[in-house]
Amino acid sequence: MTSDIAGWLAQAAVSPRTAVAHWHTSRAASLAVGKQWDLVRIDFTPATAAISHLKARDRHIGPYLMSGMEHAMWWPLPLGTGYRLAGTPGVTPYPCGAEILAPPPGKYLGDRIWVFPGHDGERWRSLTSTDHLHEALARKAAPCP
Repeated sequence: MTSDIAGWLAQAAVSPRTAVAHWHTSRAASLAVGKQWDLVRIDFTPATAAISHLKARDRHIGPYLMSGMEHAMWWPLPLGTGYRLAGTPGVTPYPCGAEILAPPPGKYLGDRIWVFPGHDGERWRSLTSTDHLHEALARKAAPCP
């Protein structure tokens, strides 16, 4: 499955062949925002709370990139939807054309690792719903009743 994931992720690179070649030699590859998906950076605390919220409501959680040292997660979202999270505390949408260095799938590199929660069948290819993620993040930011 790792080669399937690598091929899928590489479609977001300016040069998919170069990305796969980098990953085969355990190097990070540059992926471009706006080619296959939008991208948001979420601070670690709200991101982990959002994951708990999504799981509790049985919402699909798609792939995301995680870094402990940077205290952040990067979430690929469906094209044209990342802007919906602008202004959400702890969230930074990336502009179209921005790039992010990504490790090979299945390998921890540069304190980053891909997480693929939906390993069943082809669900790992499905991105997290922007609306569901927004709801989860808003719930975290809302005061207790």
